[in-house]
Amino acid sequence: MKTAPGIWLVGAAGMLGRQLAGEFEKRELAYMASDREVDIRHSHELQDFASGRRIDWIVNCAAYTAVDRAEDEPELAKAINAGGVENLARLAAEREAKLIHFSTDYVFAGDREEPYREDDPPRPLSQYGWSKHQGELRLDACLKRYFLFRISWLYGVHGPNFVHTMLRVLREREQARVVNDQLGSPTYAAALAANIAGLIQSGSERCGIYHYCDGGVISWFDFAVAIQDLALKTGMIGKRIPIEAIPTAAYPTRAKRPLHAVLDCVKVKGELGFRVGGWRANLEDFFLEKARMEGCRP
Repeated sequence: MKTAPGIWLVGAAGMLGRQLAGEFEKRELAYMASDREVDIRHSHELQDFASGRRIDWIVNCAAYTAVDRAEDEPELAKAINAGGVENLARLAAEREAKLIHFSTDYVFAGDREEPYREDDPPRPLSQYGWSKHQGELRLDACLKRYFLFRISWLYGVHGPNFVHTMLRVLREREQARVVNDQLGSPTYAAALAANIAGLIQSGSERCGIYHYCDGGVISWFDFAVAIQDLALKTGMIGKRIPIEAIPTAAYPTRAKRPLHAVLDCVKVKGELGFRVGGWRANLEDFFLEKARMEGCRP
């Protein structure tokens, strides 16, 4: 009889963590969870939590994600996104466990038209992107049995994200302005969680770096227009408002964003058999998922 894996879900209260928890429960995968009560910056807290527990997989959803604030808090971003990852990697090595970690398209400069492959050299433009890249480097230095997934434009039914922000704007304002010269691909958290749970169930040893996002390339403006269309169709908003396409220069932010950080997902489909749905179909699934949730106000 096959023994169920010991899964530790780190950062379980966040957007992706909550999605993964739901997916594990749906598949009847037993797991243990921690969030801010176990600070990944402090190795002794991780050791205390892990003591006496069987751990075969560590799934790290804990991260510093405040992209603009990281410009003013680079040390904090580094402590969580690099130091915390190193602590988890060292613990995984001690326990001979596999670690699943999530990075970002922000490790790339986004200054080319071709999709980024896993072996393309990172060149982050922001403190956030730099801290995430440092986490990648430390992970690789401490552990060999890891799965590192670079994802982009993550959204889901839990937590703050672009889709929830747009729904609030569509309800509260008479018009919206969204940049149209930053290109990329959204990542629907539910689809990602299903693939991650399947990976754990498979017991795969095909470790390494992978890129994962929904299929298709769009701008934030394109995404906003589609959100409005589907929100109207599903009755989540009551009226249509004009959405103006603007250049990045007209919407300055503290951190510099990559303009064209499209990820190539060929490897994750070929090596791990991940299902990668189109961004529009996944956005439709998001609205269906949201409609099933009681009191689903973003």
